[in-house]
Amino acid sequence: MKIAICSNSQGIKSELAERFGRADYFVIYDLENQDVKTIENKAKNEPSGAGGSAVRSLSKEDVEIILVPELGPKAMDAIKAFEIKAYAYTKGATVENAIEEFKLGKLKELTSNTKEGHHGLRRA
Repeated sequence: MKIAICSNSQGIKSELAERFGRADYFVIYDLENQDVKTIENKAKNEPSGAGGSAVRSLSKEDVEIILVPELGPKAMDAIKAFEIKAYAYTKGATVENAIEEFKLGKLKELTSNTKEGHHGLRRA
């Protein structure tokens, strides 16, 4: 089973990202053989719908679970459509910490969006 975790850089020691759709990378961890792969989040610069596009990319990698800080409505709709489960991690940790917390059953499953959607990029 593959898990994708939002990250700021590549690898299992990376700091967790604070946003899902705009994360720089996703670290994909295979629970069965402990393989680690990092992919760039190509959806991060889309003007809108980055969360939904990111979910589509992860589904192509056969990801079944994502670990996220929060989810907007478009991302949650895509997660439900692709039958992927989402769990919320504690901000400020590493990818490795989030994986361990997931394995120990400490992360809460998200069944609805945790924040309102953004309408395009909002950068000052």
